[in-house]
Amino acid sequence: MSIFIIVMILTAWYLWHRRGGTFLIYDVGGDPRLATILKWTSIALIIESVIGIIILFFTNKYLNLITLILGSLTILIFSLLINQKNE
Repeated sequence: MSIFIIVMILTAWYLWHRRGGTFLIYDVGGDPRLATILKWTSIALIIESVIGIIILFFTNKYLNLITLILGSLTILIFSLLINQKNE
């Protein structure tokens, strides 16, 4: 579970770092909507990582599913939003 949280933090850092330049094949400077999507996804992933770190201290393994579900839904919503960017 800690590896998943580390990956979420690294993803959030990458998205935050790329919000002003280029992200994969997209030019963020030419599309302010994409910069907003990157910013809010990064903030959401950091908040979910903090929640995941707090949940890690509990011994109940089913509570860790909250972090997995939240992180997966955030990335799903992010990917759907950037794919609808050109419409």
